[in-house]
Amino acid sequence: MGRIFPLKTGLYKYVSCSGNLVQSSVNADFEGFLFSVLPGRTVTYYGERGYMYVRNEVGHALQNLFLSLVSHGLWGSVRLVELEFGPGKPQYIAARVDVARVDSYCRGFSLEKGVLFDTAVVLRRSIRNYSREAISSESLLDVLKWSMGEIVAGSRPYLKFGEEYGVNGSVAVFNVRGLDKGIYEFDAKDMELELVRTGDFREKLWRASLMQESVRRAAAVIVLFGDGLLGEVEAGAVGQNIYLNAVDEGLGTVAIGAFHEEDFLEVFGEQRPLYVFPLGKPAE
Repeated sequence: MGRIFPLKTGLYKYVSCSGNLVQSSVNADFEGFLFSVLPGRTVTYYGERGYMYVRNEVGHALQNLFLSLVSHGLWGSVRLVELEFGPGKPQYIAARVDVARVDSYCRGFSLEKGVLFDTAVVLRRSIRNYSREAISSESLLDVLKWSMGEIVAGSRPYLKFGEEYGVNGSVAVFNVRGLDKGIYEFDAKDMELELVRTGDFREKLWRASLMQESVRRAAAVIVLFGDGLLGEVEAGAVGQNIYLNAVDEGLGTVAIGAFHEEDFLEVFGEQRPLYVFPLGKPAE
């Protein structure tokens, strides 16, 4: 039996549609999780950009696992294995997570919000239709703070995949109480928004996002920036936090990976855009 999980030693496949574990004939030399990916279907539909979407999804899944482990009194150390995908191989082991019990966590992860993790996961939805109601600057800042802010000096609320955090966030504000319309940069260290450009960029970003109505209907649009394969995984982890924290604030969001990068660069500057999250009050 395992030291942490009450299962016979071995490798198990999780069948998501049924919620069951199926034991394979392969032995395991550690206790934890392996994340395998099959990017073929995504790439067939989206082309080469689909590889980035798969890496984003790996980040989403790792962050969900990390939060689940913490909520059950466990801890995980992540090792990213294969992130460079291509047409010559159908399946990859993207990440390995070794799990351990801990007596206590660092102070940053003892902080909690109002909604329980399991509840937030159940309520998490991709919401594309928003009301015309403004959202508060406090709600917007809370989503950013608990998604990618340094809750404790030097530590954000997700695992560090490289030597340093590599993702930054900016916000296009359309209808937020207490904030003028414009482009704001989020300072992860001070957890504040800094206005860098005034104006209404709703129409331009809507067109840059391939005319997806969620962008035009949103009260604000969060854009994540970064570089490299690790940045794409990290953007997924931050994106999962945005989803869960939107639930906590009574807001809705949806992940958008299809957009014209050059048009976003015109609005936000020289950083490479990775992921877009409209944010607003869900329509009735």
